[in-house]
Amino acid sequence: MKSIIRPFEIGLLTLLLLSVHSCTPYYALGNNGVDPIVFVKPVYTDSVFTSSYIGGKFTHTTDSAYSNKNEVNYFGQLNWSQTQTGKYYCFSYGVFGYWGSYKVVELEHLKGNKSYYGGGLSSEFCLNIPLGNAGLRLIGIKGSLYYENGDFTRFRRIAAEQDLISGVTRSQFAYNISMSSGYEFKFKKSSFGFDATYGITRFIVEDPAFFTCSLNAHYTYKRYSTFLQFTESFVGIGEEYTVGLAYRLK
Repeated sequence: MKSIIRPFEIGLLTLLLLSVHSCTPYYALGNNGVDPIVFVKPVYTDSVFTSSYIGGKFTHTTDSAYSNKNEVNYFGQLNWSQTQTGKYYCFSYGVFGYWGSYKVVELEHLKGNKSYYGGGLSSEFCLNIPLGNAGLRLIGIKGSLYYENGDFTRFRRIAAEQDLISGVTRSQFAYNISMSSGYEFKFKKSSFGFDATYGITRFIVEDPAFFTCSLNAHYTYKRYSTFLQFTESFVGIGEEYTVGLAYRLK
């Protein structure tokens, strides 16, 4: 019964947020928490192995952030991660840190670029079906916990005290839990694949919840991996595009 009631509650909360959003400018954290580390998951060969990576990415909104006209959000991130690849599974984990800026336009006396910074942890476990030179990751679960602070955090607090905005105005901690899936095809010295995640970002202390999704296409050549990523946080910051790079340490 709880499994039926819970999605209904989240859906009702989403509708409520949409109605509030239409009345006052809505804001939350600068980082939507969707798929913060695009883990590199090599195709299984003949034994279990572990690989380590350092990487980074740059993320930018594609339209008005949080549906506030002419508002822009972007951030850069650095991360370290490891992936253990087995015949029937992949397990990845890592840490990340980021810095960004949000351009506020809606509130005349508080408008301007508001910087922010943060960091957190992320991990993913997925089941794998080995298909020779390919790996099919049918289902997995990915979780992330992160903290954010800075001028954008202070802006939300000040604006909320004056009843000028709604949304996430106090919380500095958030987490995302998503289901994941993907496909990887290996060539002689390279590999190519896709990943997708679908989940929810929630905030500690406050109630808002965002439905989230992420899609990425990635290519690996020897030690280098690059990717393009699209993320969407419904009711949240909206659509964002990301370009990133990772380097295999061992």
